[in-house]
Amino acid sequence: MIHIKKTYLTVLMMVTFIGCTEVFIPDIDPDTKALVVEGLITDGEGPFTVKLTEALPYVSDSASVTKYVSDAELTVQDGEDHIYSLTYEGKGKYVLPTSFKAKVGNSYILHIKTSDGNIYESKAQTLLPPQSYDSVHSSLIKKEYLDEDNVLNDIDCFDVRVDLFQSVSSSTPTPLCRFESNIVVQYSYTYWPKADPVTDSVPPWCIPVFGWKTSLLDDNENLTIERSKMSTPVIKNHFLCDVPLGISNYGIETDGSNSLVYYYRFNQYTINEETYDYYKEANSQLAASGKLFDPIASQLDGNMTCVNDPSKVVLGLFEVSSVTRAAFVLVENRYYHKANIREVPYVDIPASGFFCYKVNLDETIADSVANLPDYQVIPYPSWWDHQ
Repeated sequence: MIHIKKTYLTVLMMVTFIGCTEVFIPDIDPDTKALVVEGLITDGEGPFTVKLTEALPYVSDSASVTKYVSDAELTVQDGEDHIYSLTYEGKGKYVLPTSFKAKVGNSYILHIKTSDGNIYESKAQTLLPPQSYDSVHSSLIKKEYLDEDNVLNDIDCFDVRVDLFQSVSSSTPTPLCRFESNIVVQYSYTYWPKADPVTDSVPPWCIPVFGWKTSLLDDNENLTIERSKMSTPVIKNHFLCDVPLGISNYGIETDGSNSLVYYYRFNQYTINEETYDYYKEANSQLAASGKLFDPIASQLDGNMTCVNDPSKVVLGLFEVSSVTRAAFVLVENRYYHKANIREVPYVDIPASGFFCYKVNLDETIADSVANLPDYQVIPYPSWWDHQ
């Protein structure tokens, strides 16, 4: 799934320094290469993958193609001394066996041996018990954005928020969580064939089309930063995401009118202190706007080290977190200008696509429609009944 470029972009204020300034040049080795590790294990269903790439040297062309690491040996060792080998799948991705199941309370270490003989290892990561949410609610708001002509406009959005940790004891530290949000915009319309250019007649059939497109809604890592501000574990009104209304905000083009359904899903990961600090620091760097004491990217440390050469740079994170998943349908009540939200089953579906369903066609028409490109005859998709 690909992050959408939100139409309600935040207007960043440019800071201008007036007077004498001195350019700071960080002390780096321009030829330094670094292994980048991206891995996630949860207590949910796999397959679980670890992605290895090589960070580009400082002096390289920023448009260069990503360099995948395809010849490494990877294993995961748990706290009970079981060792699981990962299989290379392509494009830098290594996959744990389908038999692998992570257990709450157990710890996991990632081992990597690259073709140049270097050995990398993560710190032991303990899988914490999953946390649940208390309630999810939504309202309709307007968000400002700059259009392509640099004109300030606004757009209607579902503002989605969550309440957490009502059942957590006040003597227990507030759990740490991060959220990933995505929206599946489901649309439907009727496809009408074009008139024959010679006879000017329109074929006596049409096709109901059902399509969807999935988009991630996170600009930064969504963390429960309220922990440092609250005296009790309870968190109220934690912001999850804004969901823009309107099919045009998702780059979807269709023939005819649309019937829209907003199918919202989130993953709630319960994370440890080390993972929380990593994502918090990453957010700090993404929010940096050129101020004098903003952090630089080289200060972002993960939980991986090179065992045989501790001075060697390795970036990224091997995350072990439990996960709670939830899904909702968002509905705009235009009469009262309110947002209705109701929980529905969490369904795994392809990121995007469409179905076509043909009904009441005689054999001649059915044959002609079957030969149309990009259309297929399938049963009505059962998961579409969320509406």
